[in-house]
Amino acid sequence: MLTVEDINILGQLLNTSMGISSMVTPTASIKCYLYGSDPNKMCVDFTTVVTFASESSLREQKKAFENESTQLTDAKIKELKKEFKSSAGRTLKTKLVNTDDSIEIINASPHTPRKTAYYRRKSVFEVE
Repeated sequence: MLTVEDINILGQLLNTSMGISSMVTPTASIKCYLYGSDPNKMCVDFTTVVTFASESSLREQKKAFENESTQLTDAKIKELKKEFKSSAGRTLKTKLVNTDDSIEIINASPHTPRKTAYYRRKSVFEVE
């Protein structure tokens, strides 16, 4: 169970508007935040913009999107644990509780087969 001090430290590390932690690559972004009213749960949202020519090519590419999101989420959790340990003096334990992904088409035209979409993955972790 996290103490009030631990929650404060974790909140500062997760705050990307004025905090010290953020991770944005040229093709993807990751946002972390404490999940709802339960301070022992943390959410990691991965978002990237993808382009594809047809639904069948999107299905083929989806596995690559899943792998990229998993790798970047794992890297973000590893970085967060390292920062937490240096700030709090103790280790942060995380356990994946739930993960879900979705694709939202944001641009499609009948004149071209190229479509643009957001690929999103939301992962919920229990933190101790």
